[in-house]
Amino acid sequence: MTTALLIDPEFQSLIPALSENEAALLTKQILAQGCLQPLCVWKTEDALRILLDGHNRYRICTENSRDYQTVNIKLDSREHAKLWILMHQAGRRNLTDDQRAVVWNDIREQRSVIAVAVRLQVARDAKTAKTSVPAMEAKTTPIERTRTAVAKESQIPESKLRKVAALKKSNPKLYEDVRTGKVTLREAKPTPTPTKKDLRERYSEPDFFARIGRMLAGTLVNQPLLDELLKIQKKHWTPEAEEGFHRIILNLKQVSRRAEEYAKHFNRILREHPGAKKAA
Repeated sequence: MTTALLIDPEFQSLIPALSENEAALLTKQILAQGCLQPLCVWKTEDALRILLDGHNRYRICTENSRDYQTVNIKLDSREHAKLWILMHQAGRRNLTDDQRAVVWNDIREQRSVIAVAVRLQVARDAKTAKTSVPAMEAKTTPIERTRTAVAKESQIPESKLRKVAALKKSNPKLYEDVRTGKVTLREAKPTPTPTKKDLRERYSEPDFFARIGRMLAGTLVNQPLLDELLKIQKKHWTPEAEEGFHRIILNLKQVSRRAEEYAKHFNRILREHPGAKKAA
């Protein structure tokens, strides 16, 4: 029996869904010939096997009791895993030019994320004399990530990459709609950036921050499904439950990381304003 794989929601969100016709053709092919391509898996240091590529094939195989093969991809971190997925998606033939522009913009941003992490690690290692800085940089710094270089590498006009970057900043939902092919870049109009006066009025409204607080309070408070799982009994345990618990733990870790990042940045903003007190 093939070992179940973990589906990471963030990883899966980087992959545009198949159209109904594409999904039907893939299902027909797998039922007739089997799963011809191995699924790409990242085996983490704690022995979790997280699916990187082949989510549709995995779903079809598990739903129809078909065997599949896997190949392990060696990656240094979660951020490298996301970059691997994006680079793999950039080579898909069924993407529109607009979807490719979105993927390559994400690649540029992800390379920057990794580069920042590398610089921080180099600085920490240099401080503790663990390694020489030049050697570390030469080994781990990602390839060029400027918009001009990415435009040349992807053969996408720099102006188009600039347009999708502006759309992501102003209207993330429309950006995701372009990624999934629901709308074209021409149809997706960036939301105008609020003026300084508009923003000052916005941030002067107590209810604005109250709404955010209520949203955050409702994220993990009063969640009956999570409370139900806390009481799960041994007689109800199944292999699917085990996989589900692994997925939820991954999700919670992701939420925790993002919460810590937001708290750190908000504390920094507080420190930058005279008279403001650091949050608890």
